[in-house]
Amino acid sequence: MKASDIDRFLGMKAQSVSLGDLLARANGRERATWQDLPTAPGIYAVCLRGWNTLSFATDAGHAQYAVPADPNLLCDKRHRIMAAGPTDILYIGKAGAKTSNLRKRVSRLARFGAGRTDKHKGGEWLWQVQGINDANLRMWCCPRDKPELLERKLLAQFKNDHGDLPLANRQL
Repeated sequence: MKASDIDRFLGMKAQSVSLGDLLARANGRERATWQDLPTAPGIYAVCLRGWNTLSFATDAGHAQYAVPADPNLLCDKRHRIMAAGPTDILYIGKAGAKTSNLRKRVSRLARFGAGRTDKHKGGEWLWQVQGINDANLRMWCCPRDKPELLERKLLAQFKNDHGDLPLANRQL
């Protein structure tokens, strides 16, 4: 499964933004603007630009609230995933709780990665990927009652295709 497969599955193209741009906003001295991000519920995925080999840090960089994994575990998981077929997907998440939307969830992910908040569950292992700033974050809007179901279906399909969840996902 690749991000383009999610486009086909959902029947729409994703809105995409550089993860490096999001982290730069979160790191800025002034209050960041997130106005270009949708306020709808939806699905998002952190994706590599290409199939490059990854290396992993022993810590989570600026994501001071993340609990790092053993880099060997991450390397082994990535190898198993890629052995089943190439993928650009590192993480799949949802924004669909009653109080959440893509803008809130994605900005929270960026602030978590920048060490500005501890309020983001999931995706902690992203911050151990060397060069994660070069990744893209892709977003798909969907009806309020669909994100949880769609995330479960996408994660199940990824696991079926690759034998494991995306690198930074730890549970269905």
